[in-house]
Amino acid sequence: MRFLRFAAFAAFALALGAIGASHPASAAAFTTVTIDDPMFQMPAVAMRIPAGWKFQGTMVDNAPCNPSPSIVYRAYSADGLSEMRSAPRFDWTFWRANAPLPASQCPPLREELSASEFAIYYAHIIGAKVLGPMSVAPATRQRIDAALAERRNSPLHPEITGGVAAERILSSNGTFQIEGRLQTTVVCSRLTTGPIQGFTQCQAFIQVARAPKGRLDALLREIDEDRLGLGHPLPAYQQRLAQWRDARFAAFRQQGRREMQRSNELIRSSFEQSMAVQQHEHEQFMAQMQSATDASMSRTNDAMNARSTAASDWTDYALDQQTVTGSGGTVKVSNAYSQTWSNGRGQWYQTNDPNANPNGSLPGNWAKQTVVHGNGTPR
Repeated sequence: MRFLRFAAFAAFALALGAIGASHPASAAAFTTVTIDDPMFQMPAVAMRIPAGWKFQGTMVDNAPCNPSPSIVYRAYSADGLSEMRSAPRFDWTFWRANAPLPASQCPPLREELSASEFAIYYAHIIGAKVLGPMSVAPATRQRIDAALAERRNSPLHPEITGGVAAERILSSNGTFQIEGRLQTTVVCSRLTTGPIQGFTQCQAFIQVARAPKGRLDALLREIDEDRLGLGHPLPAYQQRLAQWRDARFAAFRQQGRREMQRSNELIRSSFEQSMAVQQHEHEQFMAQMQSATDASMSRTNDAMNARSTAASDWTDYALDQQTVTGSGGTVKVSNAYSQTWSNGRGQWYQTNDPNANPNGSLPGNWAKQTVVHGNGTPR
């Protein structure tokens, strides 16, 4: 049942990113880029971005909260002041009141949030000022409403709530005032029957467009009319993803059959053997179970450490920052620059020029800092 919920949410996530018929635009107005899925080592999604913009993107796995792919990308202008980006998808789960929560490593949210509420919540996370609500393009709203309607027809017949909203935000990049549209889509699925009735799983999809103050609305018209920044899953990738889901589901069912068979054999053996033999087998079984549990816990701890490193990098990405270490200690600085120098006295110099060197130009002894993971561990 849990796997079915995750598989359905994976299909829904790709449905939200699918592109329909495109608004006519000249070939010179945009360029097409692809995003690779590192797990399958193949191109996964194609999308259009403004011509001349730079691009970075990948597919990330939100396990253990929700083992389904999530699109993460950043497309930005040559001066770095205008951009489109999709943040890592937020997944969270909770159960009805007064019921123990299942084990979860999802974000610490314990209620449903509307799309507008989540946009404000996320704006606080990234340190942006919320100026007020913005309209959502009709084509975007229709596409998301259609995906929600399809989700309501899933075999589990859950109760589906959700929608899309946008907020105008304000942030700064040095002395530049940057306006942005923070657009979020939230969908929550609540089980209405079964032993964990009331169990709810929510997802939030985040897209941000930014431009210097006074230039945002022109950028948004280009994005909405030409449907820029919308991921189009490639057919070969969709097929590979479907095969992966089917294989996981088949393994899940096979494991259940093996567990049931082992249980039946143990029960039959307990009636056929003496109490002494039964006790001996019980002790052997418990020893095997303990060994398997110890091995599983060891693998889980290793995986958790790896996810902690990945989570810290996602946090840096979402907050437009990077972590560097060196003579100035381990600190968070802007990710808009590729080179960071420190004089060891609490001052930093950042540049995108690989040949720049502040020694001799600025007072003090400057040393180049090393980029590390968000939790301070080496890359």
